[in-house]
Amino acid sequence: MKSIVSLFRALHADDSGAAFIEYTALLGVILAVGLLVLTKVGNWATTQWSTLCSGLGTNCK
Repeated sequence: MKSIVSLFRALHADDSGAAFIEYTALLGVILAVGLLVLTKVGNWATTQWSTLCSGLGTNCK
C-alpha cells in the first residue's frame, strides 16, 4: 500500500507531461499563424500578378 501512495506522489510531482502539452500547444499556434501569413502573402502575390498582367495587356498564367 505504501508503494502505491509513493507512486501517486511521484506522478503528481512529474511536470514533464505538462511541459510537453504546453510546447505542443505553442507549436500549434505558431503553425496556424505561419499558415495564415502564407495564405495572405499568396493572395497578395496573386493580386499583384493579375494587376501586372492586365496592365501589360497580356494573358499571363
